[in-house]
Amino acid sequence: MEMQKNPQENFTTVEVDPITGEYFINLPEWVLNEYGWYEGTEVNMEVDGDAIVITEVGKDLERRP
Repeated sequence: MEMQKNPQENFTTVEVDPITGEYFINLPEWVLNEYGWYEGTEVNMEVDGDAIVITEVGKDLERRP
């Protein structure tokens, strides 16, 4: 199976962990590869209007205007 990088329709579903009751989403593998993220990478999530921006903690990344 070939990974699709940034396809036009890339949807995921909000899920709930049945043990902890915490909500989570899965990030596509191509996103992790694109940013060099791996299990244990610490990320920051911010709400920006109607979008969620995810950045790696400790990286000096440019933000979208």
